[in-house]
Amino acid sequence: MESRSKNVFEHLQKLNPNLKDFELQDIPVITREDILLAHNPDYVGRLFGTYAELEREILTCYELIDEFGLYHRYNPKNAKKDFTRALDRVLKQTGITYYATKDALQTGFSFYLGGGMHHAMSFGGRGFCLINDIVITLRKLQKENLIKSAWVIDVDAHKGDGTAEITARDPSITTMSLHMKEGWPLDSGSVRDPWFIPNNVDVGIDEGHEAEYLEKLKAALDELESNYPRPDVVIVVDGADAFEHDQLDSTHKLKLSKEQMLERDKTIYQFLLERKIPQSYVMAGGYGPRSWEIYAQFLEFVWQSSSKGPEVSSR
Repeated sequence: MESRSKNVFEHLQKLNPNLKDFELQDIPVITREDILLAHNPDYVGRLFGTYAELEREILTCYELIDEFGLYHRYNPKNAKKDFTRALDRVLKQTGITYYATKDALQTGFSFYLGGGMHHAMSFGGRGFCLINDIVITLRKLQKENLIKSAWVIDVDAHKGDGTAEITARDPSITTMSLHMKEGWPLDSGSVRDPWFIPNNVDVGIDEGHEAEYLEKLKAALDELESNYPRPDVVIVVDGADAFEHDQLDSTHKLKLSKEQMLERDKTIYQFLLERKIPQSYVMAGGYGPRSWEIYAQFLEFVWQSSSKGPEVSSR
């Protein structure tokens, strides 16, 4: 996943050789108090508690232990860094999501080559998402009186279940998720809270019904506009894992072509642009050697259709 950000950035540098990496010292610091805006005190206490507590949360979130508590895809004897470095990295990613979204309030558009941890719930991390950078960002901006309301438009292949759970009783943040109808959660067999808490606009795509995707997207956007107040900013969870060449097993129930993926992103971009609503994008899911192409083609479109190049930050 590191390579997808690098490949997109290098592609954009061909369009503009003056494009530069985001400087690490410019990343805003995300504090414990910021995380508490989205996550409950017990969970935050474990993240900042003993090393054993942090280790357990990370092992669970990133599926490094199996159902029997045995190590899975991980051997502590081979570890070169401890898990405090992992938490620091996630906090930096969240800081850039916040920075990029704040920047979008001024420029109208930003795209962060990272972020999108939409499975993290109020009580814990899951699905490779330790904390929910999306909700933390929006509530931090609200706390600073920079915004009052926001939308989250999530087009990752997997439902944005964490974002839905955290904001379920928050009318100031409206969430839309367009995703595979089946396949997530991975262990689903019956409807169980909180994994199945609905987004405000929740649209599942049946396997083999990719031809209906774009029309359902347009209908979902119309529903947002018709039924919910105009937001001050929108975060788009722009997962590339709906691409037919994505290599994550759990995305095989949704297979959009490269052309459909571009139309997806253009539809959202132009919908928000026409309404002059600031839009901030995060990468979310995208797996395999071709995932970078989805982001690159969209950002090239934005670049070519705008007199000003987009604000882009890499990891």
